[in-house]
Amino acid sequence: MMRLLIKVGGYTLMVGNNLKILDHYYLRLANNCFFVVVGNRHLGYGFIGYIKYCPLQEGSSIWASRGIPLERLVKWYDAREIHEYTPWKTYIPYYDAELPYVPMWLVTEFYNPVDRLLEIIRSPRDGLEQEVIEVSTCLGSLIGGLDDVGVTGSLLPGIHNPLFSDIDLVVYGWRKGLDVVEAISENRDVFKPFTGSRLLEWSKRISERTGLTRRQVELLYRNWRRGVFNGREYSVTYSGNIHGSLSVLQGFRTIGVTEITAELSGGVDALDYPSKSRIERYRVIGGSNTPFDIVYVESFESLYTPLLYEGGKAFIRGLLQCSQGLCKILVGGVEEKGFIAPGDTA
Repeated sequence: MMRLLIKVGGYTLMVGNNLKILDHYYLRLANNCFFVVVGNRHLGYGFIGYIKYCPLQEGSSIWASRGIPLERLVKWYDAREIHEYTPWKTYIPYYDAELPYVPMWLVTEFYNPVDRLLEIIRSPRDGLEQEVIEVSTCLGSLIGGLDDVGVTGSLLPGIHNPLFSDIDLVVYGWRKGLDVVEAISENRDVFKPFTGSRLLEWSKRISERTGLTRRQVELLYRNWRRGVFNGREYSVTYSGNIHGSLSVLQGFRTIGVTEITAELSGGVDALDYPSKSRIERYRVIGGSNTPFDIVYVESFESLYTPLLYEGGKAFIRGLLQCSQGLCKILVGGVEEKGFIAPGDTA
């Protein structure tokens, strides 16, 4: 049986392949790079995700770990970029694609977002960590506690810079996710949405990256995904808390790229990663025709989570993948980035 070395509270432990590693955990590798875990389903020999930070060969950086300056390799989540910087790939039949991963034997430490938030609350080390306490305390008072809420991003492994870093939260489980969505949505005076130049800058940057218009991007914006708390920008990522294996999922085969207009059912499946929504009705308007009924759309791009969660009309472009009499559309893959646009703006 393969074993994994982990460090908790200064102690080194040995655990087997049943270690529960969830979306947005961070892993330290033997070369002191930091690996971001993607999703809750993995493999017996490694974890799906990507390398985000590595030691800088020369010069200074706003990120550092144990006195070593770090270079941020992936500037934002993009399938092509994460494939470029993560050398290991493995074929996953469910996606009919090679996904980046890290072999288990290269992992030396893991960082649990929920445990890290509790650590910060017990003993904050700088101004940003004090702000984490303020935002989490406020949120916890609205949702009845901070169970299944954690911090991710540079705060998680403690490589953040208080002057530049944002506050990145992660929420595990559909029930807790629903509570957080409702609480933040109803308290816009505290969890302030982007407005003015901030919204303009964000929508322009996302528009350039996705190909959507700025109007389409703004229609996808929700303060329960990102906003401002006491002047500091925050983001909230949502994920299920069910750990599983990718190897047990049915395989799909890619037919080609397709474009459809659709009516999405919405629902809590979108508060997981990758986000997902059933398709109630659709019409193929371009690209490959489908041999079977298109049942759902699945997205690696969290920008589309609000639309997939709330449901409604959408214009979708992505990979058409079919298996055993049904098809899905995959958005955000390396072969085809695609998009999901609000239906009334297509």
